Amino acid sequence: MSNTRQQILNLAEELIRTRGYHAFSYKDISQKLNVKNAAVHYHFPSKEALGAAIIQDSIDLFKSKEESWDQMSSTDQLHDFISIYQKSNDRKWSCLMGALSASVQALPESMQNKLNEMGKYILDRLTLTLKDGLQSGEFSFPEEPRAKAELIISSLLSSLLLERVMKEKVFDSIKNSIIQSVISNN
Repeated sequence: MSNTRQQILNLAEELIRTRGYHAFSYKDISQKLNVKNAAVHYHFPSKEALGAAIIQDSIDLFKSKEESWDQMSSTDQLHDFISIYQKSNDRKWSCLMGALSASVQALPESMQNKLNEMGKYILDRLTLTLKDGLQSGEFSFPEEPRAKAELIISSLLSSLLLERVMKEKVFDSIKNSIIQSVISNN
C-alpha cells in the first residue's frame, strides 16, 4: 500500500472518529497532508470508497487478531478485545461504529452494509469468546453470551462517547465493571 494512500486512510479515520463522517471533506485531507485534492481522488475516487475502506480496515484489524486470540485464554481474549477500545479512548476518539452510527441512515448504502458487516463480525467474535469462557469456567454471568456481548459492546461504545461529552473518566469505570461482571472469582 502506498504511503500516501495509508496517510489518507489514517487521517480520514481520525477525522471520522473525532468529527464525524459528514464533517470533513477531501480538501481537509489534502490540506493537512499537503497534497493535491487529485491525489486523494486518485486513491479514493469517492468519499464513499474512502469510508468503506476505513470500515474494512477496522474489520481486518479484528480479523488479524483471531489467530492470536485462538491461542489465548478467554480472559486474555476479553482483555485484548477491550484494549482495542482502550486505544481509541487514549486518543480521545470514538470507536468507528459509534462515530458512524449516529448518521448511519445518511451514509451511502455500501458503507451501511460494511458497517453492518463489521458490527456482526465483532458481535459474533465476542459472543464466541464469552461462550468459551463460560464453558471453561473462566467466566460467570447470568445472560446468554450473545446478550452479554451486546451489553459489553454497547457499554464500551457509549463509554467512549460519554467520556468525550462529559470530559470525565468514564471508560475506565465501564471497563472495570465489564470485567467484574464477566470473570469468575474477580
